[in-house]
Amino acid sequence: MAYKFALQSEVTEANKWCLEVLHGVQKELRSYFTFDIRLIGSGEKKLVTQNGNEPFDLDYNLILQRDKQDLLNNPKRIKGLFRQAFDVVLEDKLDGYNNYDQHVSDSSSVITIKILYDNRLDFSFDVAIIVEANDGFFYLLKNDKTSNRYLWNQVKSSKNYFTRYQSLKENGQFEQFKDNYLDLKNRHLRKNDGVKSFSIFLETLNLFCKESK
Repeated sequence: MAYKFALQSEVTEANKWCLEVLHGVQKELRSYFTFDIRLIGSGEKKLVTQNGNEPFDLDYNLILQRDKQDLLNNPKRIKGLFRQAFDVVLEDKLDGYNNYDQHVSDSSSVITIKILYDNRLDFSFDVAIIVEANDGFFYLLKNDKTSNRYLWNQVKSSKNYFTRYQSLKENGQFEQFKDNYLDLKNRHLRKNDGVKSFSIFLETLNLFCKESK
């Protein structure tokens, strides 16, 4: 199989549902943080892909803005708070929906939310917790399972990525960028290397900006 771009109508519907969940998490954690929600590499929701006819998933960055209780030096605590908030919000969200269940898991770099119907995967979305540092780079909250530590890991080539991305769209280069992104994502699929969408987005952005100079 190969990646293709998902139908915009289906992406819009799924994104609306996810945003309701994420806004619920914002309310649960309002005494701890404020954060911005970004659908990764969305390009106005035109970069979401799916492998053949399998369900597509969505990827979000939650970019911490205000740390109200000085927890940035305790990333394990932050990850735990977010996981608990997702459990609470999803339990309420799915209440009354027969045969639906949720599973919230802590992978190395994201929180993965899986929505199950009759114990089969119906939909999923990944959430990365990120902070932008004074050096202009983004730092990802990571669970380093080899050392059993939680830490902030610099996201390679992420410096000022949003500004660069906006610039190429304003220059009318989005369609070309979109084609490059899909091509690169399929190359990673053939390698079966498990590289996440955000990393592929940044890889495409950096290659594109380099070639455009």
